[in-house]
Amino acid sequence: MRKKGRIRMLLGVILIVMAGLLLGHNLIEDHLAGSSAKKVVTSLKASTGTKVAKPSLKKTAKVNGTAYSGYLSFPSLGLSLPVAAKWRFSQLEVSPATYYGKPENRDWVVAGHNFTTQFGKLTNLNIGDTVNFVGTSGYTFVYRVAKMEIIKPTAIKKMVDNKYDLSLFTCNYDGTARYTVRCSLVTAKR
Repeated sequence: MRKKGRIRMLLGVILIVMAGLLLGHNLIEDHLAGSSAKKVVTSLKASTGTKVAKPSLKKTAKVNGTAYSGYLSFPSLGLSLPVAAKWRFSQLEVSPATYYGKPENRDWVVAGHNFTTQFGKLTNLNIGDTVNFVGTSGYTFVYRVAKMEIIKPTAIKKMVDNKYDLSLFTCNYDGTARYTVRCSLVTAKR
């Protein structure tokens, strides 16, 4: 009987240590993603300051081999994040990425990881908050948060076919739903 108790105690300790290691790994991954995103935004800000002979919304800037279309700025959150031009799951380790559409088509959907240094802060937005997108071509799109909703991960049509100009989404922590912020365009300018 004592032997079974010791085995259970040992298993409990092992599980606690493994949980701690997993937490540590996730915190380090979150920190690295935030650091990478800040470096990319700094590079993108430098590249948007250069004059473009013929403005084009299609312009991207390559940083560390990845094409970025610009960066999102969330003034109420004190957060700026680069947006990769094309979605790849592995890209979400560094930055949000275009999942569907384009800003100029007013059907843009951006996916991001739920790291606290990235889209994990979307839950802190409020209706009416401003979201800005500064494209690498120098165009700036100003949006207002219009709606927040929870969508099933299989509801892809609902995610991309909607009346909003910008949709931002991330997984909830257990991956069973997509937290989605819908935004309406206020202005677009060069």
